[in-house]
Amino acid sequence: MQKSLYVSLIAMFAATSGALTEMHVMFPFPLLPFLEFDMAEIPDMIAFLILGPEAGILVATIHCILLYTLGAFTIFSPLMKFFAEGSMFAGILLAKRYTKRASVLAATSITARVVIMFFVTLMLYYVIMPDIYMPTAKLAMGILHISYLPPLYIAFLLVGLTSMFNAIAGVITFFVSYAIALRLLKSFKIFDKSLL
Repeated sequence: MQKSLYVSLIAMFAATSGALTEMHVMFPFPLLPFLEFDMAEIPDMIAFLILGPEAGILVATIHCILLYTLGAFTIFSPLMKFFAEGSMFAGILLAKRYTKRASVLAATSITARVVIMFFVTLMLYYVIMPDIYMPTAKLAMGILHISYLPPLYIAFLLVGLTSMFNAIAGVITFFVSYAIALRLLKSFKIFDKSLL
């Protein structure tokens, strides 16, 4: 693939992520409405799958920077999204050493996202920014009528629900991106760094 086309495709995927973010193409997770399934992750994953790891990481980095410029809930929100996407990328690269089967790639990428984000989220909610996240957690737990629990229990319950969110988000991101990437690969025979 020509370098100019490669750079243009990276720019296109990054711009698509930015546009989807700006248009707020996302929907809330019903159990924790401050978490949203963001469709802007899909162009990042497609870039990773058809252009290779470097391109995917670059598109995800540009997406993260765009999130900061468009305004974020907290300073950590774009970084959390970047970790979530990066963990999926790592899962795919790990599985890729052994197979190209979609089911294995999906399982490892989603598992990596859930496991890595479990620990990152626990640190963020309970250690790094408890003053922001714990009141939100207590409010969310109040909806479920369990806000009387001690803070550490609430943190673990919140992280558990966030893990459920990450599993669902991983499924959406992977399978939608995978389907689109396969279609692009079949339609255009120019992707020489494809992971599929």
